[in-house]
Amino acid sequence: MGKLDPKRLWRRNRAALGVSRRGFLGAAAAASALPLLSGCDDSGGRQASALQFDGMVEFRHGVASGDPEPDSVVLWTRVTPGEDMPVPVRWEIAEDEAMEEVVAHGTVVTDASRDYTVKVVPRGLEPHRHYWYRFSVGEARSMSGRTKTAPAPGAAVERVRFAITSCALYSFGYFNAYGGVARQPDLDVVFSLGDYIYEYGADDLEGTNLLPERHMPPSHAAVSLDDYRTRHAVYKTDPDLQAAHAAHPWICTWDDHETANNSYDDGAGNHDEAVDGPWQDRKRAGIQAYFEWLPVREEYNPNHGADFYRRTRYGDLVEFFVLDTRFDGRSPPPENAEEAVDPDRMMMSAAQERWLIDGMRRSGARWKVVAQQTMLAPLELLPGEPFLADSWSGYIAQRNRLFEAFGGSDGGPAIDNVVVVSGDIHSTFCNELTPDSRDRESYVPGERGSVGVEFVCPSVTTPLAIPIGVGAYFRLLHPHIRHSEGTSDGGHGYAVLDIDARRCEAAYFYPLSVLLPSQQERSGRVLQLREGETVLRLMPLLAGDP
Repeated sequence: MGKLDPKRLWRRNRAALGVSRRGFLGAAAAASALPLLSGCDDSGGRQASALQFDGMVEFRHGVASGDPEPDSVVLWTRVTPGEDMPVPVRWEIAEDEAMEEVVAHGTVVTDASRDYTVKVVPRGLEPHRHYWYRFSVGEARSMSGRTKTAPAPGAAVERVRFAITSCALYSFGYFNAYGGVARQPDLDVVFSLGDYIYEYGADDLEGTNLLPERHMPPSHAAVSLDDYRTRHAVYKTDPDLQAAHAAHPWICTWDDHETANNSYDDGAGNHDEAVDGPWQDRKRAGIQAYFEWLPVREEYNPNHGADFYRRTRYGDLVEFFVLDTRFDGRSPPPENAEEAVDPDRMMMSAAQERWLIDGMRRSGARWKVVAQQTMLAPLELLPGEPFLADSWSGYIAQRNRLFEAFGGSDGGPAIDNVVVVSGDIHSTFCNELTPDSRDRESYVPGERGSVGVEFVCPSVTTPLAIPIGVGAYFRLLHPHIRHSEGTSDGGHGYAVLDIDARRCEAAYFYPLSVLLPSQQERSGRVLQLREGETVLRLMPLLAGDP
């Protein structure tokens, strides 16, 4: 198996590769002599037995992989044809970076009905190993990508490393954080925790610090299917986002801005039916574009009646529980503190709540990681006054039921080694999970009384939601916040979690700026949760660290 140099892949894949016709035919001939694994089209496109296409195409939007399982993974790309006509796209996946040891290939047809995107799911792959893949149409070839399958469910796994990202507003800066993710070595997977795109138009952002060279069409807010497709297409031209997708497989979940700000089952804060039309039409359009443009398995598509929430097992070490807290039974945000404590107010459906708690209790993995959207730990401006009503602090009863289940006070067994990863708030927070951190009889920060921990990642580019100086006030009011950061241009970034049998560590990384393209970043604090404990430890700073 070839060894990947992440930095070399990152540099190479900033532009698509080109090869001669002789080189392409030679590689195809070598591949045809190998025994091939099965593959299937996951895009709704037609299978094609041979390449029969005389038109011109380009691969402008990179490649991606996602939703890894032990024997399969989603592969994605998009072609841009010179004219509107069906396009047969060849795909291949290999055991080596040179693409000489091809284990599966095939051809599928895409067309305008799915915006010329392609998703395939090669099956019969080996668990817990790297593969390389690419797409081609005639002599036009995509960049190459690297992916990795998940371990078998019961396999002994020594270590899992994954990155968490959220909140990338294209017009507010360069995606330098994604470039950092691309260069991270040995990641098993990358999580997008929501706000992968933003629906806002130029009018919504008037008076803000937009970068004129980062204009994102359409100029108006995305409402229709064409609008959302256009917005995704702009994002996928970013070289750093392309590099991050090409370097690692992703597991994606949405928050609100993939459709509209502060969205829920039956509406959104940024939706006026008199102007924007029926909410359900807009929601369906945003979901369709999301599934067309991201490497997510079609079997999770709510437009087809499926549940978007899902779980993925990484051997005996980690099980990931990926939530949908937007479109599965979510109530509107509360209007006041009284509504926030209403026991009938739901962030997610009762069925998803039961699925989560029962699944975590039955899990055979050592660590249970909940990947979801908004900050779970309490965050208030004043006691009883949620800072963000759209977060879990506006859905207190359901949040407390989760805390009770984690701690075993609901009549069931306690759930050990709970780690929650979240985004949304555009800042770093590292929290111990407890219903009331001011109750010092039951909770002592860093010592006892919490039922799990939470790592909140900063935004990729979106401006900070917390004014300068307020972070220190929050830590004073909420002793369960063990660390927070993010009050300047340098507060954007991502986090990498490193888990083994003994501990889970979260390391934060911050690009020095988002105002210019740059590979420079600084390392933030590292926090640790030890196996069997529920409290965070701030690791000692090294010389030169902030």
